[in-house]
Amino acid sequence: MRAPAVLAVALALLLPPLLAAALEDASCAPATCGNLSIRYPFWLRGQHPPYCGYPSLGIACDDPTGGAPPVLNGSYLRVLDIHYGNSSVVAFHTSLADDATGCRATRFNVSATLALSSQLAVSRANWELFLCSNCSRTPPAGSVPMNCTGHAAPWIVYLSRRGYDTGGPVRDTTSSAGCKYSAVPVLPGSPELRAMDDYARLVRRGFLMEWTVPGDCTACNASRGQCRHDDGGVDAFRCLCPDGRLQPATCARGDG
Repeated sequence: MRAPAVLAVALALLLPPLLAAALEDASCAPATCGNLSIRYPFWLRGQHPPYCGYPSLGIACDDPTGGAPPVLNGSYLRVLDIHYGNSSVVAFHTSLADDATGCRATRFNVSATLALSSQLAVSRANWELFLCSNCSRTPPAGSVPMNCTGHAAPWIVYLSRRGYDTGGPVRDTTSSAGCKYSAVPVLPGSPELRAMDDYARLVRRGFLMEWTVPGDCTACNASRGQCRHDDGGVDAFRCLCPDGRLQPATCARGDG
C-alpha cells in the first residue's frame, strides 16, 4: 500500500476518537449561573451531560442572572458560593430562611434534609444556632425569645460560636443549660443575634458544606486531562485525555 493511502487509513482510524473526545470535552466546559461557575464535581442540569459531575451534585439554574440562587440536587438547598480550592459549598435551606419566626426549625428534621449524599457533609467550621425549650436553668447570655404558637413551653434561640457538631443538625436532647434543643448550622463569623429579626438573616447567609469525591481532579487537569464521573467505574472517577483515553488517574503514560 502506498504511503499516502496508509496515512489516509491511519487518519480515518484516529480521527473519530479524537473528534469524540473533543466533543465530550466541550460538553463539560464550565457553565455559569449568575456569578457561580459550575464545573466538576458539580454539573449544570439542562446543559451538562450527567457524566460531567456526580449525580447527587447536579445544580439547577432557575435564574441565569443570579437573582435566585441555584438549587442543589432538587432539594430545598440553594447554593450561594462554591469554593473549588478547598472543596466547600455555601448554601441555605429555603424552608428555614423563609420562616422569620424560627419555629419551623423546631419541628422538622433538618438532619435528614441535609443528608443529600455521601459526597457532602456539613462542616465542623460552622457555628450553631440553638433553639431551646423547657430550660431548667437560666438560658445562656444573648438568648432571644421566640413566639411559637401551639407550643406548650416557650422557646428561645441563641448563637453559639463553638464548632458545629456533625453528629446531627437536629437533636431532641438535653443541653448543659438543662434545655431540650435543636441546632441549625450557620456560617462562622456570622453577625450577632440580638433579636428575632436577625434569625432569618443569619440562616439566609447559609452554612458551609464540604465535599469528598474519589480521584485527584487537580492532578488530572495538570496532565491536560478533564475530570469525569463514570458510573461503571469502581471509584467513579476517570480522567479524559486529549487523545480520547479514559484513564483512572491522569493522562501521564503509565497511569493506565
